[in-house]
Amino acid sequence: MNNFQKNLKILTDKYTQKYVADKTGVSQSSINNYLTKNSEPSIAFLVALKNAFGISVDDFLFSEITKEESDVSYERFIGNYLVYYFNNNYYKGEVHTNANKVLSYGVISILKKDEIAKDVDVYGTFFKERKDALTLLSECNASVDALAMHKKHDNIYKGDIFTNDKSMFITLSNALNGDRAFFIFNNPPSLAKYIGGIGTVNSIARGREHNPCIEYAIMTKRLIDKPDGELYKYLELNDYRVNFDETIADFVALLKRLYVENNEISANLTETQKVSIIQNNLEYHFNEILHSNSFRFAKISNREDDTIYKLIKEGIDV
Repeated sequence: MNNFQKNLKILTDKYTQKYVADKTGVSQSSINNYLTKNSEPSIAFLVALKNAFGISVDDFLFSEITKEESDVSYERFIGNYLVYYFNNNYYKGEVHTNANKVLSYGVISILKKDEIAKDVDVYGTFFKERKDALTLLSECNASVDALAMHKKHDNIYKGDIFTNDKSMFITLSNALNGDRAFFIFNNPPSLAKYIGGIGTVNSIARGREHNPCIEYAIMTKRLIDKPDGELYKYLELNDYRVNFDETIADFVALLKRLYVENNEISANLTETQKVSIIQNNLEYHFNEILHSNSFRFAKISNREDDTIYKLIKEGIDV
């Protein structure tokens, strides 16, 4: 087995043949043929390896790389992103105010340390007002030193990015206030530049009670040209899709027994007793619906992911 095959095997053992195929734009059978010496790698494949994994072509062909050296490149994630999330000062997200008062904003910058972007730094600054986040995003995009733009603010967070073939993870922390946040977004199998998506963030709630908090967050390179009230809906954890058919049928049957049918039970009940029975029935069904549809965990489905991705593509460059 030559160095190319050894190195390709290390890469496929770490990320799977399918992942390497997706990242380089070739078929999985082509990867298998390279491994079994049934065919020689093309120049296009070697260039794709370099772009996708930050690997030196010379080293890959003529030297034995280690598993640590086969780490994926973060080139496609490099850039500055606007972040939308909820102001989590409120107890359990019980917001009793205008929708445009409950969103918060931030700017996350993923900056490379070297030319092949195998090592990157992540910085984040967060605001209460959208205009402040947009100003910083514009400054970061216009400057060759986005970090300097973040440093103009006293609440900068620093962290790292990690990826696998399905997900992208960002950790951020602020040494001054001891705060940390952990973002998880989908990582689509693509070589195209990442433009953002919807994910989850686990952080410490602000306000009176600094307790663990999980919520949805949108991260985007482009401004989503929608009012805050509409974005508020995209970030809600609960999406009620309740089927009332059985409940309505049960309630109609109850009303018939009490007021339509001539039976011994309804004849012996006073109006107050009938109202009490109806009230108890409504309360039972209402609580049952609430409990069966209450939030238990946050999970990003393809429906939410596709919706937000389309909004980002239609967004405005800042």
